[in-house]
Amino acid sequence: MNYIYKFIGISIMSLAIMSCGGGQSKGTKFAPEERQSSMTESEREYAIAQKKSELEDINIDTLLYGHGVKFSIVKPNLQGEDITQDISDRVAMKLLQIASQNGISGLGTEPTFVFGTEIMQTGRTATGTAPQKMMVQYELTFKVMNTLTGDVYATATQEVAGVGRSFVEANQNFVKEIKNTAELQKMLQTASSRIIEWYNSNAQTIKNQIKSAAAIGEYELALALASSVPQQAAEAYKYAQGRIDELTKGLMHKRATDILNEMTSAISSARDEFEPAIGAYFKMIPAEAPEHAKAQKLYESYISKCDARRKQLEDKAERDENAARELERLKLKYSHETELVELETRKVTAKYTCDEAARKAEADARVAIAQANADAKVQGKRNSFFGSIGYAISGTADRVFKAIDKNM
Repeated sequence: MNYIYKFIGISIMSLAIMSCGGGQSKGTKFAPEERQSSMTESEREYAIAQKKSELEDINIDTLLYGHGVKFSIVKPNLQGEDITQDISDRVAMKLLQIASQNGISGLGTEPTFVFGTEIMQTGRTATGTAPQKMMVQYELTFKVMNTLTGDVYATATQEVAGVGRSFVEANQNFVKEIKNTAELQKMLQTASSRIIEWYNSNAQTIKNQIKSAAAIGEYELALALASSVPQQAAEAYKYAQGRIDELTKGLMHKRATDILNEMTSAISSARDEFEPAIGAYFKMIPAEAPEHAKAQKLYESYISKCDARRKQLEDKAERDENAARELERLKLKYSHETELVELETRKVTAKYTCDEAARKAEADARVAIAQANADAKVQGKRNSFFGSIGYAISGTADRVFKAIDKNM
């Protein structure tokens, strides 16, 4: 899958193909509807650069195709005017980068294990130099936890500082200084070993959870549970993989209307621009589903427009430099349609399963925290684990897939 990753990396930056949603291709909207932007050109360039930087060192293969250890990213708690929602989201993306660098998928499809950080501010000052700079300092305590039990599987600490022309900028820069240190790598290795051990010790529990969710039509949760089992946990993994196709089919039936709506919206935005994502949406709707007939009619009409546009570009290409460039860009998407369709399918599935995994993880975490607080009260102690790193599971999938903001 490394080939796909390299191609997608190029496509994200040069073609801006990735957006949220799913299907079996790349981004849903390559040629969005024209919009009036409130940004200046320099602001727009800076915003795009920021979005691109969020994807640096994030291994798409690990996130979407990996069969190893997975966990969900927990957003840090908000803290006044420094750890704002924006900073919390940026930290979550940094944790995702670090996870993928260590071969772990943190996209958010795993409802049992979470990775987060407790943030403690240790300094906030203005320098005496000219021009004056603002500085913030933090101590970060990273944790991997089990949402079912509240157990902390591994921890690591890191001291980080940020400097900027304002405290807002200083906080943004502090996030960039969070590093994938040797200590953090060792911590994630320890956590991974303990997660695999947990799966090996709870194979029957995992099977029961998947069966129970599927039996009541909660295919999103069932698929999240099944796809989260690491291949190192042989017994549970074999069972889970044996259920994947069935659960995926159940999910596609359940979500057929949603997929059709996304397909319709994508066609409206793309107009006559070829988007493999649209073909992905169409292929995801089961042939026996009531929505399939309408989807087929829409798709055939859309493809005829794309074919006409391509022929028009081919006719102009020899005498029109702009048309020639446009044709080459279009050919690139046609030539990689299969890979892009596969990518988009995984993105859509991840989006649906992430939502359900987050719901379950947060519910389990609240139960575990309540129990830990009760136990701590009986023992006359204060329970600080878990609640200190936040409750909310990061909407990491959306943030990754919308890395190139469709409104720009």
